[in-house]
Amino acid sequence: MKDIFDFLMISGVLLGIIFIVATQFSKNRKDKSIIYLNLVVLFIMLNNLQALSLENIFTNTNFFIHRLQIPWYVLIFPSFYTFLIYYLKIERKKSSFVYVSISLFIFEIAIRIAITPYFFHNENNFFIAEYAQIEEIVNASYSIFLFISAIVILFNYSDLYQQVLTFDNVKWLKNFMFFGSFVILMWICAILLNLDKTLNPQVFIYYPLRLSSTALLYWISYQGFYNYSLMVERIQLRKEIEAEEKIINNASNGKESEENKFQIIKNYIKKNKRFLDPAFSLDRLSSEMGISTSKLSHLINQESGYNFPDYINLLRVEKAKRYLIKSDYSAYTIVAIGLECGFNSKSTFYSAFKKFTNVTPSEFKGQ
Repeated sequence: MKDIFDFLMISGVLLGIIFIVATQFSKNRKDKSIIYLNLVVLFIMLNNLQALSLENIFTNTNFFIHRLQIPWYVLIFPSFYTFLIYYLKIERKKSSFVYVSISLFIFEIAIRIAITPYFFHNENNFFIAEYAQIEEIVNASYSIFLFISAIVILFNYSDLYQQVLTFDNVKWLKNFMFFGSFVILMWICAILLNLDKTLNPQVFIYYPLRLSSTALLYWISYQGFYNYSLMVERIQLRKEIEAEEKIINNASNGKESEENKFQIIKNYIKKNKRFLDPAFSLDRLSSEMGISTSKLSHLINQESGYNFPDYINLLRVEKAKRYLIKSDYSAYTIVAIGLECGFNSKSTFYSAFKKFTNVTPSEFKGQ
């Protein structure tokens, strides 16, 4: 069992190294969001390496060293919390706790230095163990405070990051918070189960916590890097698209002739770019135009030959086709273009594109 645990932990360390190296070759490597995301991975790696070394290589080291390891783990949650506020672009509205976290880390290192006289005195082991237990409870409390603060920001202060919501629905972050709550609960349980074992805490109790938290935090690192890079790309892409469309609109004479009801509906959807809203629905169109949903559905179906969802996806696909073949947009990923054209995920974009063109976006771009 322990061999499997060690193998998984070593694999996690290697994944962390690969992640950090890979992000250093990305164009967003200097963004603070990515920097703090890398710090999350770095502190996980250092914490895991330290634990593995003491349990497998330096097994006969002094009790002092075993119980008073460098507290890298106290910096993991602060790094994630800081990544979150930079990702949501609310760093000017919410405290980052960076200085508090660094101060706590330095203070705990200073305590280790201050009590080094106990290093060679085994009769003081209980004092060392008791301090280590209290320190873990303090660090866990601080980490839980930051985690709860992150949950409150994400779920209750969406008005602070409305700009980000136009590019990312942050569902992946909310899923992380949900599963992260179970990891926090496991940490609390591990502390409670070892509360009466001050001198000889059962290390295996922490195995599920270490594995689950490492897996979860590596997952959030990948998701964070991917989604942040995609969001940055979409922001730039949207600017270029809007600039191009402004030129086209200014060049048109703006004349409107008498049109039938479907043309009015069609023009409204296109002119107001309603099809670019991933949450756009027949009910919303009905409310905005003051026409019943049944009548709208009938008009669109009769005049376009498509039901409402397919008609909206058709408009999105037509727009995506324009940017996929334009050399000016060749630097942007296919996914970014699809999301900017109103699709809410890569899978729905590819599915709709294939439906209306009989080829995938990748094949269409390569033609």
